[in-house]
Amino acid sequence: MSNKILVTDSLFIKDKHVKKLEDAGFEVERLDVPKATEEELIGALKGKVGYIIGGVEKVTDKVFESGADLKAVVFTGTAVYDFVTGHNEATKKGIAIANAPYFNAISVAEFGMSMTLLMCRDLIGLARGGNKSFETTKTLASLKVGILGMGHVGNEYANMAKGMGVDRLYYFNRTQIKDIEEQKGLIYLEKDELFSTCDLIFICVAASAGKKFINEDNINSLKNGSIIISIAKEELIDMEALQKRLGSSELKAAFDEPVHNGSLSSLPLDVLYSPNESSAYNTEQTIEDTSNSAVDSMINILKNGDDNYIVNPEFRKNTKI
Repeated sequence: MSNKILVTDSLFIKDKHVKKLEDAGFEVERLDVPKATEEELIGALKGKVGYIIGGVEKVTDKVFESGADLKAVVFTGTAVYDFVTGHNEATKKGIAIANAPYFNAISVAEFGMSMTLLMCRDLIGLARGGNKSFETTKTLASLKVGILGMGHVGNEYANMAKGMGVDRLYYFNRTQIKDIEEQKGLIYLEKDELFSTCDLIFICVAASAGKKFINEDNINSLKNGSIIISIAKEELIDMEALQKRLGSSELKAAFDEPVHNGSLSSLPLDVLYSPNESSAYNTEQTIEDTSNSAVDSMINILKNGDDNYIVNPEFRKNTKI
């Protein structure tokens, strides 16, 4: 049996963790490409039993169909199915898929809070090169803040908001969480009511919520002067409805990924902030933790046939480990 493992990119898996794989008896081959193509992956995965996704490539059905020796795929982050689009094919072939969940929660929430303060205090408009020399802004603590999605990131953001004096903190989640309400003093609102009530909405829901989960009615129900802060995928939001209100200077928004809508991306930064590339998770501590977790999961799966972070336990029905 082959003992070769493919690792893509060079950022998210540290050399010392590659050595951990080698010390465990595996031979590691790096494909130092941040976004490998389908053809590059098919070629690189020949003869590999393991594959650690260190880049932002999409792993398709075709890739898994060609990976005859592949037994395990591990993603260095939480939202594995955003990148492993061929996960059903992998499961059918008995390939284990694991992720490195929640290690990036503090970093992502911190980025979300950074964007919150950036837009709330109008730091771009007031900066050198901005269009304002003086402005009286609202303070975050004076706002009604809503959190859409109370997973690990939403929880960390709530902690930060409470620590900054926010005492009117609301949330919507697919299930109401009584423990969080009692511990943090959060108030549960249905999604529509959250948008019509809050002055600032922090969006941190998974792509599985569906396209335009935040619909035109939600956008239009926001009060003038409200702020949207999003670490969610762009397709979750009705961007045309958002564009109309941003273009009329009724709202402000900030995203943690580049905005692909051309009309939106031409808006001033103090109206719509977005970075050149997604980097909310990209801190030294997050990379250290996810790198170590991904390598440990790969070793566990290939040597023991199991791991706590496997996301497709159904693979055991057709397992070939």
